[in-house]
Amino acid sequence: MVMRPVPWQTGEICGPESAKSLTKPAVLKRDLTKAKKPLLIVGSEAVTEKHGKGDMIDYAIALSKAMKMPVIATGGAIKAFLEKGFDGAKSMGAMEVAYRLQDPDWLGPSGKGPYDMIMIYGIPYYMQWTLLSSVMNFGTHLTAIALGRYFQPHAKWSFPNMKEKQYHTVLDEILELVGGGK
Repeated sequence: MVMRPVPWQTGEICGPESAKSLTKPAVLKRDLTKAKKPLLIVGSEAVTEKHGKGDMIDYAIALSKAMKMPVIATGGAIKAFLEKGFDGAKSMGAMEVAYRLQDPDWLGPSGKGPYDMIMIYGIPYYMQWTLLSSVMNFGTHLTAIALGRYFQPHAKWSFPNMKEKQYHTVLDEILELVGGGK
């Protein structure tokens, strides 16, 4: 019997379909290369979370540049992107994004959509869970990858609940996989 990861907040059970556990970035290669219009959604928690010599905003910028994908910054995270001189991010509320992602023809705040894949992190767990639930049920045209440290059952791929060091190592491996790097 294969055990599947348990959501970080155990009340967040989604039913018979659940995200696949992402412990080795190589399993993402197919989805990442197949995506024609990816979108990165970054929340305010990314501002205070450290990664390497910088923070998770620096990681978002590197990932965005490597994959040539736009960024939607929620919860005031746009300020950190602008302070770092990155103009590839647009500001939008997380629940507004959840609503808009349901529309397969939505062009996004920069008018460059419609999107076929989202990568998401830095949004408070319960809000991210709700956003991903919306995508899972009503945005079926999207592949959702949760890049947060805790298991999100409504994504297609999600990290299992991970220790911080392992989490940051896997994030770096994802960046290398898409042509970014150290």
